[in-house]
Amino acid sequence: MSDNKDIYNGDLEFDDEIDFDGLDDFIEEDIEEDEEDFSIDYSSETLESEEDDSLPEENIIDEEIYQEETQLEEIEYTDEEELITPREAIIKEEYPQQFESDFQYDEYKKTPVTSEETTKRNNISINKLFIINTAVSAVTLCAVAAGIALGYGYINSIENDLEIKNAEIAKLEEKNSILEADYIEAMNTFETEKEEEKTPLPENETEEGKIILYDSSVGYSWLPVLTGIQQNDYINENFIVDNRGRISYMENNEVSSYFGIDVSSYQGDIDWQLVKEDNVEFAFLRIGYRGYGEEGKLCPDEKFVANYDGAHDAGIDLGIYFFSQATSVDEAIEEANYVLSLLENRTLEYPIVFDWETVQTGDPEDIPRTEDVMPRTLTLSAIAFCETIRDAGYDAMIYTNKKLATIKYDLRMLSDYPIWLAYYDTELNYCYDFDIWQYGTGQVDGIEGEVDINVAMIK
Repeated sequence: MSDNKDIYNGDLEFDDEIDFDGLDDFIEEDIEEDEEDFSIDYSSETLESEEDDSLPEENIIDEEIYQEETQLEEIEYTDEEELITPREAIIKEEYPQQFESDFQYDEYKKTPVTSEETTKRNNISINKLFIINTAVSAVTLCAVAAGIALGYGYINSIENDLEIKNAEIAKLEEKNSILEADYIEAMNTFETEKEEEKTPLPENETEEGKIILYDSSVGYSWLPVLTGIQQNDYINENFIVDNRGRISYMENNEVSSYFGIDVSSYQGDIDWQLVKEDNVEFAFLRIGYRGYGEEGKLCPDEKFVANYDGAHDAGIDLGIYFFSQATSVDEAIEEANYVLSLLENRTLEYPIVFDWETVQTGDPEDIPRTEDVMPRTLTLSAIAFCETIRDAGYDAMIYTNKKLATIKYDLRMLSDYPIWLAYYDTELNYCYDFDIWQYGTGQVDGIEGEVDINVAMIK
């Protein structure tokens, strides 16, 4: 039998309430009477001794109960009827009017439920649904608010990026204006020089020609040779290369130059007595350097003190150089003062050198701090370094190569300072004046591996 239906509908109305407690007593009494009707005397007098092929009377009664229950299960109902339990069938038989009334039956509590109570339950369900809907709406509003907050955050991020880009554009515009000013100055200088061509110039400043440069991005290019700058008046045929690749300069069939080297901590420990015995007459020692990264930290050369003491004791004339990565005049002055603090009043025969170089890292993301230094800034920085050194009582010098000298430095402003030129070849192609020529690397006794070698026309 199915007991899943808990709602009974009827068309009759009644005013009397059903006494379900009395109904339960009636059902129990009726069941006891049925049991008495079906009771059997199992005494020995009623049993026959001989066997009978028919079922015993007890089994017959059980069979009749089973058939009655089976018949109840096989009752066919119309679409309008509801499946009811045996207990509900007894209630319907005894109280048909009340059963067909507008009362309902609670399956779980086994008690009748009035329409008013049903309405209350429905109202409770509606209230629960309302609360659920309200909660869902609140969650939805929170999600929308969170989305709006994220949207505002994204907009603020874009605005910050725009401010950064605008600042970068402003810097580029400032650099462009500086370039334009330099260009105008150069053009004005060029026009002035054209006007002054009628005025005879000293022989060493009248050289006509072109400076040939090689760049990996454009190949060979040229620049006009500037007048008003001390020209290179060395005679190329007078530079003599010996069998060890060492260059000397001859005047009146006599050597008028000096052979020297430049070293740093990269050369490791050096036997300066052997260096002296290998005819090295001067040496430039690195005293320190500035890092090429954004911080630009100032650092001493860890071998400077040992190199100075060893070379000085061996009787070699000494100068020093500082590897600069200055991006401003103030940083150049800072570097000069740093050099003086490390030097501690040591004596020198050769100048203190401002060695500013471009750094090629090979990594496009590792950009040197000197990448955007303008020509005028570099020139003024070199002057500031040299003047600070001179104020301390030492001679000053600028180290450069052909490319930096012709397209980065303004040599017209550096005529007061001697130049140490790096040009790696034994045949020189450089039109401006210089005092020391770094022309390559070579072997020197007392030093492991290759070392930079130089020829100096000054002492």
